[in-house]
Amino acid sequence: MQIDRTIFHPDYKQEPYWWEAARPGTEYAVDLPKETEIFIIGSGYSGLSAALELAREGRDVSVVDALAFGEAASSRNGGGVSAGVNIGKGISGGPGQANRSESLLNGLLSESAAAFEFVRTLIDREGIECHFEKRGRFVGAVTPEHFEGMKKKADSLNQAIQVDAKIVPKSEQRREIGSDFYHGGMTIERAGKLHPALYHKGLLDACHRAGVKLTAHGKVERIDGSVGKFRLQTEKGECRAEQVIVATNGYTSNLTPKLRRRIVPISSQIIATEELPEDVARELIPNGRTISESPRVTSYYRLLPGDRRVMYGGRARFENVHPDVSAALLYQMMTDRWPQLKGVRITHSWSGFVAMTVDALPHMGQEDGLHYCTGCNGSGVAMMTYLGRQVARRILQDGQPVSAYESFELPKVPVPFYTGNPWFLPIIGNYYRYLDSRERRRAGL
Repeated sequence: MQIDRTIFHPDYKQEPYWWEAARPGTEYAVDLPKETEIFIIGSGYSGLSAALELAREGRDVSVVDALAFGEAASSRNGGGVSAGVNIGKGISGGPGQANRSESLLNGLLSESAAAFEFVRTLIDREGIECHFEKRGRFVGAVTPEHFEGMKKKADSLNQAIQVDAKIVPKSEQRREIGSDFYHGGMTIERAGKLHPALYHKGLLDACHRAGVKLTAHGKVERIDGSVGKFRLQTEKGECRAEQVIVATNGYTSNLTPKLRRRIVPISSQIIATEELPEDVARELIPNGRTISESPRVTSYYRLLPGDRRVMYGGRARFENVHPDVSAALLYQMMTDRWPQLKGVRITHSWSGFVAMTVDALPHMGQEDGLHYCTGCNGSGVAMMTYLGRQVARRILQDGQPVSAYESFELPKVPVPFYTGNPWFLPIIGNYYRYLDSRERRRAGL
């Protein structure tokens, strides 16, 4: 595609904006131990949260990452912290919950709300400076029909988990967003945002203080044995462990093929803009909320810390593409919603992988004796932190159930011979874009 190079700032970088404040590194890295009680694969939110919980209870814990600490999704996401709002969105944005009982769904929503509160508690307890702000969320309706559906959703969310959801008609939406793109929407007060790389750094610091052994660039190549006598072969040598936690989410590899076949990694792309005049930034999102929207192919965006720059993310393509390509596509999407940003330049463009599940729900459990939590469908800041802790609690309680998210099986992806390479995503993406476009045409948009 032809790319307009004028949209790029002279200091444009093909890496996360978040790395300006906290670049992934190897601080605290030690040699791989010969043995450990609990071996955790992955140093993202879930791995570190599990490690912290276990170490605080006196367990011998090692976290091993194939990359630098936090180099994957934990320093690449949008930093939105939700509280049950996104349960059921899945690959398509649809509910995906037809076979779940009302009591189970309410339990899942309650735990998702608890995940939000756990993140707040963890930040306070560990003194993590990560620009956490509980400023709520605005969900824009892209058609009048979607807006009508939000009325029912707001009522159900308030009844189930009291998130203080309110309906905002189109005539009043400029109180929430300086755009006429949407046809009203919904605000949720129990939602927030943070700086994901600084949050990760805070978790890493806390793990170090708690005595967790941290090893970087130690890709695990093979797992043998069973509970109580695992042997893990890594690039840094072999380690023996009693328990293993797989905390790789959207970066799950053939090391655990059964898990890999049950999740779909989708590339999510993000851009950040140069600093805006204060009055312009204030007009865009007057209340500083995180913004999401109702279509199948959705976008999410917010103001960055300081409230002078925009971060805009979404699925510019369902496959991984060059940062310049995704930047140009996201820029067009951003200016469709905010025409007043035409001419503003991009300073950063990057991507990361999100783990999606067929039933649109996160999961935790055991597979071949390996503990896991995965599939947060784009709500990983709160849910991966929370589920990492829940996996740790399950170990501490000798396998006793601790969460509704372990009460149902992680479903298989219904694609013949699927082994983890989502070759079908461009086809699905184009189909969803067609459905979104058709709905807007039918609404006369």
